Amino acid sequence: MKTCTVGKISDHLFQMNEQNEAGPYVDAYLVIGEKKAVVIDALQDAENLYEAVRKITDKPLEMLITHAHPDHAGKSMEIFHDHGVPIWIHPDDLPTFALFSMSYPEDYFSYLKDGMTFDLGGIRLETHLIAGHTKGCVVFLDRKHQLLFSGDSIGSGHFWMQLPHSAPLSEFAKNLTAFYHKVDGLRDLKIYPGHRYQSPVQLNLQYIKDTLALTQLILDGEYTGAAREMYFQGGLLPYCEASLGMMLGYCYDPENL
Repeated sequence: MKTCTVGKISDHLFQMNEQNEAGPYVDAYLVIGEKKAVVIDALQDAENLYEAVRKITDKPLEMLITHAHPDHAGKSMEIFHDHGVPIWIHPDDLPTFALFSMSYPEDYFSYLKDGMTFDLGGIRLETHLIAGHTKGCVVFLDRKHQLLFSGDSIGSGHFWMQLPHSAPLSEFAKNLTAFYHKVDGLRDLKIYPGHRYQSPVQLNLQYIKDTLALTQLILDGEYTGAAREMYFQGGLLPYCEASLGMMLGYCYDPENL
């Protein structure tokens, strides 16, 4: 059985990491309020996430899924569901499951809306839709404590926007610009992404600014990334890769601007 390890960030925040053959791979987060707790994402193959969470807290629990890729909506999601834990996802990402041969009954999920909040008691998480990496990518913002749980919505120091089901860069730029205006005053913002190990430093507000700036340079034709290719779902996928500041590897499709 594949398992995850637990790291304590604070009394109210824990990081769950699943490793693969290359080392640390994907992260989920447990946020504990005074009244209830939420788990943000479900890892990929790890099956002990629910058990690990219940060793930390016995408070009422909900699961928030940032997007429908199998490394974030993996096996543990079903275990939480079997224990009666509500699973929240944005409906715009439901078609993404089918791309990875995943399917769920119509009543399996509760549905997120842009702007909805989760009151955990002393901690409020705001839901923000940032369509780009997938059409239903969301982030969760704890404005009071200046914490952002971002999944893959803005990457983790490296960013995949080259996937066939990713939104055009121009649409992503519009969405991220709108979100940036909502967090611009949070000077001490800390970002906890879906693959935290990918960045050698703690990501912060500057990372969002760098991502926006690089996106605009690409759209304006002032920056063309290096040509790359990768295997994806049985085929060869060409793309370009650029970098700027804290954005170490911005992968995009030059035909999907």
